[in-house]
Amino acid sequence: MAGFKINQRGIDQMMREIQKGVERSARRHPIRVPVSTDPSNGTGPHAHGGVAEDPYLSKALLWLDDPTGRQRGGLRDLLSFAELEDLPREDTAELALQLEQHGLVQIVRSWGGEQTTVRLMDAGRVEVRRLKKLAGDSVARANYAADAVLRWLYDQGAPVEPSQFADAPAAFFAGTVLTVAEIAEAAVELGAHGLADGEADSEGTGSCRLRITMAGTACIRGGHTVRSYMDSQHTASTTTNYHGTVVQGGVSGGVVSTGDHNSINVGNGIDAQALAGLVQGLRDVAPQLGLDPVDAEDYVAEVEALERDGHDPEQGGRIWRRIMRLAGSELTAAVATGVGQQLVEVGANLYS
Repeated sequence: MAGFKINQRGIDQMMREIQKGVERSARRHPIRVPVSTDPSNGTGPHAHGGVAEDPYLSKALLWLDDPTGRQRGGLRDLLSFAELEDLPREDTAELALQLEQHGLVQIVRSWGGEQTTVRLMDAGRVEVRRLKKLAGDSVARANYAADAVLRWLYDQGAPVEPSQFADAPAAFFAGTVLTVAEIAEAAVELGAHGLADGEADSEGTGSCRLRITMAGTACIRGGHTVRSYMDSQHTASTTTNYHGTVVQGGVSGGVVSTGDHNSINVGNGIDAQALAGLVQGLRDVAPQLGLDPVDAEDYVAEVEALERDGHDPEQGGRIWRRIMRLAGSELTAAVATGVGQQLVEVGANLYS
């Protein structure tokens, strides 16, 4: 698999591909996603009930602030918004409830009627002003785009053309659509940081596909933003939480604390960050391998040995080969998301 190429030609090609995706999306109706009644629903760095990161809440607020079509008393029926956005009618009441739970609107309730008529509250007007300010903040947009594209890659579970992100619900920030350049720059940034990897299309079309790397997976599962994760990786002599494994010192030649009061001195030949991610990844996929009880027990023991002794290239290599004999075929075949194959590639690179 070819590595991600960071050059102007590659960036230009990626931007053209994403432009095509945006144009396809524009010819159809905007995003369609189910609405949840839980305002803190979701996972990842933006799962804090943030309105700016929610494509429907932010767009609905901006729509409510528009005086056009407002009824007497400042009332508006969100069914009109749902029709505009092609949102299923049955989800409209849930959208209104989310906005009310955030304290942004008041639902005008009536017996037997649909609870979709709302009044924008003062807190909602303040939030509208914040959204408009955020929409013009290039730094906030760039940070959001990087986080959103990375999470989207994680959810795909397989290599995907970055242009398809234009159709994703997360392609909106603060009620406005991300631009082609913003999506392309986010993809390139993820590749430069090693959080995503690129490969040429196997069909020979010349397009590029992206997939999340082990480092990107660690970033998502650790609840980090891309910026906070990269800052933690680049800060010398700090303690970094890498997917549940604490790395003290630099990436190579540091000390790994496994969380059970054991410490491993990592030699210069093995990347401590990659080793920690490999060990945790092997543990995560263990339930999916379908090993018989004896092999499963041996597998767990070998992973523990790799965590303890994998810093030594010779010992780690022997342990890795035993793991491959035990579960190599299962890792590449049984783990449907492709994570198993990534683990095999990481181990092969560490102990080749």
